[in-house]
Amino acid sequence: MDRKRNLWILIGIVIFVAALVSGFVLMQTSAEDILVQTIETAKTITNGHAVVAIDLDTIEQDTSGTVEVWARRGEDGPGAFRVEVLEASEEKAQGAVIVSDGETLWAYSPLENKVFVGTPEEAQAMMEENEFMAGEFAQFREGKEGKSEAGDYEHPENAEEAVQKLLEYFNVGKSGSETVAGETANQLNLEPIPEQMPSEYTAVGGFVNLWIGQDSNLPLAISYTGGSLGQFSATVLEFEVNAGVDEDIFTFEVPASAELVTFADLEPKSLTLEEAGESVEFEFLTPAETPPGSTLVDILEVRGAIVQRYTLPEGGSFTIAQGISGENSDEIRTPTPESQSVDVRGSTGQLFEAEDGDQVLLTWTEGNLFYSVAGDLIPEQALIIAESLQ
Repeated sequence: MDRKRNLWILIGIVIFVAALVSGFVLMQTSAEDILVQTIETAKTITNGHAVVAIDLDTIEQDTSGTVEVWARRGEDGPGAFRVEVLEASEEKAQGAVIVSDGETLWAYSPLENKVFVGTPEEAQAMMEENEFMAGEFAQFREGKEGKSEAGDYEHPENAEEAVQKLLEYFNVGKSGSETVAGETANQLNLEPIPEQMPSEYTAVGGFVNLWIGQDSNLPLAISYTGGSLGQFSATVLEFEVNAGVDEDIFTFEVPASAELVTFADLEPKSLTLEEAGESVEFEFLTPAETPPGSTLVDILEVRGAIVQRYTLPEGGSFTIAQGISGENSDEIRTPTPESQSVDVRGSTGQLFEAEDGDQVLLTWTEGNLFYSVAGDLIPEQALIIAESLQ
């Protein structure tokens, strides 16, 4: 009898503990709920200030630093912000300041002693047009604008819909907590669902970690890792929100000794063949051989480099670029798992080929000059164009 009674007591204890555990699990905030709360909290922020540590390590760049940020939400248009670089591993970024009051944007480079000024829209256009090598890689996507394997994107109506849309592409889970910026933060893992992701993202791979403050419901850190592009992390060291920001911080006084440059002055300029040859300090080369039906449609000067743009008869295009090597040119030429070394004009170049095999980027140097051929070409065509330059 005692043995039976002890057995029922044991069973009762097990049931009681199971009930406690079940109740505890039900009370836990899920990863999805945390994301919804984060989005809802973000809607309530009108101004803020933070110090953020950033670390970037990719095949093209390895840099780290600390920035201080102030921001104010705009009522009817773009908001205002100020970013100051406190520390940076790259000399050109040290002490840099970017300020916008919503209508005018100033970007100050202490190393160059220049202040670039214009509207935020002009600044964005300038960066897109002057990211020379990014523009070369962008050739891989020409003619595909507005198309996506994921279909047309519908803007979510609320936080719940936004999270549900995210869950179509990522598996989201919790994996413990850490202290970030003096606050306990939940760590969320966002792992892409391969069959749901566009092919270009699937090829890159990697996953994202988010750390969301338990008290503030704000993202306090983010990291991307495990992908072929490298890794990135940003961690908030200190922050405050809705504490008010002095409006004077969103204006910038140009130093008396600094050169003032408008973003419009930096826009690529179209040149004739004769003007291209006269505008640079190096020998301007043109191809003697191009694919049948190729047509030269423009010659652009892009921050000292000369870019020749050609169209192809079936709607494709390619570019030939040349210029004086900059400080990042060695990184561009460094072999990577995504490139192959090739012989070109007595030098060793790097050839990047798209998965479908009909788009390439070929880069090489000759002395202090860099060259590239990129676009809707196969490797053999890019090499023929390169060898024919004269």
